[in-house]
Amino acid sequence: MMRTLLVANRAEIAHRVLRTASDRGLRTVAVFSEADRRLPYVAAADVAVCLGPAPGAESYLDPQRILEAARRTGADAIHPGYGFLSENAAFARAVIDSGLTWVGPPPGAIEAMGDKAAARRIAIEHEVPVVPGFDGVPSVEAAAELGFPVLIKAVAGGGGRGMRRVESPDAFADALASAQREARAAFGDDAVILERYVDGPRHVEVQIFADVHGAVIHLGERECSVQRRHQKVIEEAPSLAVDPALRARMGEAACRVAAAVGYVGAGTVEFLVDAHGAFYFLEMNTRLQVEHPVTEAITGLDLVDLQLQIAEGQPLPLSQDELVLEGWAIEARIYAEDPLRDYLPATGRLHRLELPALPGVRIDTGFASGSEISPYYDAMIAKVIATGPDRQTASRRLLRALQGAWAPGIVTNLPLLRQIIDHPLWHAGKLDTHFLARAELPQPPPLNLERGALAATALGVAQRRGRYGSIPAGFRLHGRAEQADTWRCGDQEVTVRWTPTACGLVATIGSDPPITHQLRLGALEGDVLEVELDGLRTRWRLCWVPARGDTELLDDGDTVYVHLGDGEAFVQLVPRFSPPGQVTEPGTCAAPTPGRVLEVRIAPGDRVQQGQKLVVIEAMKMEHAVLAPEAGTVTEVRIAPGDQIDEGDLLVRLEPVEQRT
Repeated sequence: MMRTLLVANRAEIAHRVLRTASDRGLRTVAVFSEADRRLPYVAAADVAVCLGPAPGAESYLDPQRILEAARRTGADAIHPGYGFLSENAAFARAVIDSGLTWVGPPPGAIEAMGDKAAARRIAIEHEVPVVPGFDGVPSVEAAAELGFPVLIKAVAGGGGRGMRRVESPDAFADALASAQREARAAFGDDAVILERYVDGPRHVEVQIFADVHGAVIHLGERECSVQRRHQKVIEEAPSLAVDPALRARMGEAACRVAAAVGYVGAGTVEFLVDAHGAFYFLEMNTRLQVEHPVTEAITGLDLVDLQLQIAEGQPLPLSQDELVLEGWAIEARIYAEDPLRDYLPATGRLHRLELPALPGVRIDTGFASGSEISPYYDAMIAKVIATGPDRQTASRRLLRALQGAWAPGIVTNLPLLRQIIDHPLWHAGKLDTHFLARAELPQPPPLNLERGALAATALGVAQRRGRYGSIPAGFRLHGRAEQADTWRCGDQEVTVRWTPTACGLVATIGSDPPITHQLRLGALEGDVLEVELDGLRTRWRLCWVPARGDTELLDDGDTVYVHLGDGEAFVQLVPRFSPPGQVTEPGTCAAPTPGRVLEVRIAPGDRVQQGQKLVVIEAMKMEHAVLAPEAGTVTEVRIAPGDQIDEGDLLVRLEPVEQRT
């Protein structure tokens, strides 16, 4: 019987496992890197151990450090979570050999399913249909025989890492090298397989559980078709495309694959499903999935609790015939990334993290207001899971929760998530793995510059009213007689001309034509300002970030993030005497994100074309290319492979073609 459980993971999934383990009466141990020292999950455990520096190889991916943490804390069981070492057979074997309980499948099953080529062969042997593929030495000739487009897939992992779609023979070599680099960085193994690319399928997976007594059951399916860069963004259960007969066939196929390798514990068998209901085996993930909460919602089961029961040798608590699926559940993943910049990861401080607890909504997160999002790990901030008796109700609840969610201080995919759940194609259930392209998403969210400027001006007035008791006539935010403030968002500006009143202010904004608003200001409680705007009562959430740390009132250069209820804005107060702005020098290439330089493809003197790949950066386990902004000649290269860089660092300087004589 387990007494002390160490969770060999971080952030959201660590918090999730720790919660269930604590509910079962287990003593809990968290591990953390230096970068994660202040995350909430660390404080949630009974004991926490620092593994080392931030890079994964020196912390969460180091088996010996984790085993030493278990020894020091007296842990007698290890739960790997997902990612990191969760599908590492050698680590599982080392845990077992150390006399500890491994909360996961047998090492042999991990090896069998972790090798995508071997998993395909097992599926074929047990009459489970597969996508045509090639598992020998990858080559352009093998790809041509399958027929372009083809998919290059990492043998050792998933989550979209080490995966590339290749459209033509000319692009194959570059895509293969990139996929292998990414796979090696993420999984320590650069082996890949080739598969024929299936156009427009649904991605549907089946949750299975098996115990040590030989019983194997499935818990229904999850629809995971809404993806970006081969990574899931929205998941739901059940799937609109799966009727009871198809569910039974897919479930039986998934259980056959699991039984074939002597599986024990939680696993997920992934399939592609075409428009005719035919399904094809993709892979088996030998761990708990990020999206497991939607299965919990429609089955009423705690899947982590099931894992712990099975690890202690208990039989499955239900048979296949006893499984009941009720209602609908949808999960949205909130990522620190910019969908409008090819999903570039974002890093920085979460000035606020507000995720509303609404009826029928569950929040899973590993972060809190003030947490830092580092460049070393996955970019997921939180998961929002909405449930209901039907898909329409679950969708409405999820949309409302996403509209209320707020993470000022960092770029997130929240606008994209709202666009997805409010899209006609989503409501019609017309899903496939090309959903975002067909829906023409992402779209730029509304800037809300004028409303944001109005709210920020009201904040400045409310601050001074709270401090001084009233706002004297003629008062300006800066104490001058002129009652006008200019606010900036990006390269756009708007001026608010305003006059204080006994209970608020009168503000005129815009010029084509100008619009005058009457504002009655209620209490400013923390970051929430009660407002009556033109006779309509509302509530604005405001996050004020001073340009200088020693100020108590809104001033020049300060930034205000605003949640308007039905949208967001952020504005900066423009100084009356602005210093000369920085001008981007033509021909310069700056780092789009913090990260590590993987590859430098040019040298001084090289001639390049517009759009040519110059540098490859790794950030949050994904590769990002820096392209030439224009044609020219390389005059300076400031970085080398292995360098750590920050966003905005100058990487390469070019002399544009038109400047040459």
